[in-house]
Amino acid sequence: MESREEHFNNGHPTGNPAKQERHVEVRRRAFLAGAAWSLPVIATAVATPLTAASVDARGRFVIESMQGGTWIDPQYYGASIQLRNDDTRATTLPVEPITSGVVVVTFASVDVGALQPAVIANAGGSSPVVAALPATDPTWTAGGAVDNGDGTTSYTLVFAGSVAGQGVTHVSFGILGSSPLHSGITVEVRATGDPTDGTTSSRTVTLF
Repeated sequence: MESREEHFNNGHPTGNPAKQERHVEVRRRAFLAGAAWSLPVIATAVATPLTAASVDARGRFVIESMQGGTWIDPQYYGASIQLRNDDTRATTLPVEPITSGVVVVTFASVDVGALQPAVIANAGGSSPVVAALPATDPTWTAGGAVDNGDGTTSYTLVFAGSVAGQGVTHVSFGILGSSPLHSGITVEVRATGDPTDGTTSSRTVTLF
């Protein structure tokens, strides 16, 4: 059998050229494999947008004044409410306009007659005009009447318009009462608007 002998010069074979080529390829692959594992890992920073600061630019529907008594028709309790979009507690100005709202007027059931919606004054159509009370903004309409089951009855007045910061709106209305009308009755009024800071304004008044 013929013996095969390989000679190396500085670590490289000097014999068969084919063997030399294979040896070089093995060493090259080993180097590349090692290089792939040794590459440094570079962390890439992904920019994330900052959370937008909440803007509290909302006022509140505040019952600023209420006046009333009996209308010309002695069967009705009449009243007028002025509401303001009060922005004094808003953290930024100007405040958002109030574009919708509800006023709920609650009477003792014994003071009113059959359940009927409130009558809006100066709202157009056949609504009565009460000279002694401020005109109602035409954006107010009458909602329904509800027996609360606790001896009280509530009437809803609905607003759909726009009241800017420190702006006001008026609603004049009448509630059909007992016959004859009782005098010195206590009425609770609650008002909420949207968008506002969630405050409910309330006031208790006496109608004569």
